[in-house]
Amino acid sequence: MMYYLVRRLNLLLSTLFILSIITFSLGHLFPGDPVQNFSGLREFDYEQYTILQEKYKLDGSYIQQYLAFISQVFNGDLGVSFNSQSPVIDELFKVAPSSIELSIYAMLLAILVGIPLGFWAGLRHQKLIDYSLYSLSVIGNSIPLFWLGLMFILLFSLNLNWLPMSGRINLLYEIPQSTGFILYDILKSDLPYKSQALYDALAHLILPTLTLAMVPITLLLTTTRNTVIKVMQTNYIKAAQTKGLSTWQLAKRHVFRNTMLQVIPQIALAFNVLMTSVMVTEVIFSWPGMGSWLIEAIYQRDYPVIKAGLLVVSAFIVFIHVCIDLLHAFTNPLYRKL
Repeated sequence: MMYYLVRRLNLLLSTLFILSIITFSLGHLFPGDPVQNFSGLREFDYEQYTILQEKYKLDGSYIQQYLAFISQVFNGDLGVSFNSQSPVIDELFKVAPSSIELSIYAMLLAILVGIPLGFWAGLRHQKLIDYSLYSLSVIGNSIPLFWLGLMFILLFSLNLNWLPMSGRINLLYEIPQSTGFILYDILKSDLPYKSQALYDALAHLILPTLTLAMVPITLLLTTTRNTVIKVMQTNYIKAAQTKGLSTWQLAKRHVFRNTMLQVIPQIALAFNVLMTSVMVTEVIFSWPGMGSWLIEAIYQRDYPVIKAGLLVVSAFIVFIHVCIDLLHAFTNPLYRKL
């Protein structure tokens, strides 16, 4: 297991190294002066310009510049935003918790809904429930995310007036931002309107969470269903059936574990799909997270923010992939030998 762990960590470091090279290269590929692209400062005098050139080693070789860039990244210096002229790292810490919170809830919903429904459909193969769930998964996977979000807003917000259509919480509630995770901050606070604020925050979470979780749900449902069908056709399952075990006994004793060994790697793929969808979801529901932050930076050509967002989001996705890969290896000893 230790050898496998070292291999996975080596893969993680290698991928992060490639990502850092790509991010560093953007500082030279973006239009404009590399000093501005790396620092984010719009205006500076000659003395400041000289200091910044020395800071980022722009008079040296590309290797020296890359090492200087990595040094600044490890020190938490990602430059300043072109638009706000505030440190990018500070803006990142403000928007990242809301995106992480939304992604966690959507991923949990996808796992808790998609995998059980996939088991149900697989165990009832070629029955009405199987055809129904599989058809719904195909339809759900075919619907464009932006259209689904707009339909949710039109139905539940504008027509039925059940749920709010945008934001994280009503502006009437002032919540101390200690961690940035809105539900935790509300529960941790001693505000007199704590229960009302919690209910309002949960109401704001429902529509973006449902929208973001739709594609991962269909992906996990389809994968789990197909895996269960294959497992049910194996010889050891047929041998267990001859012993008189019911379908649910088979599922509990044999099917569940063998299915999850193949489904766990698909969770990483579902998370990857979710992370690519979070930007669109945040824009639709005016969710103040990294997606909205990056989209605005792209529109405004805020190059330091774009570079930092690319590096952080990509590194986060790679880290999650490696963690899920290690979980798969822990549950499946044969996978460690690959």
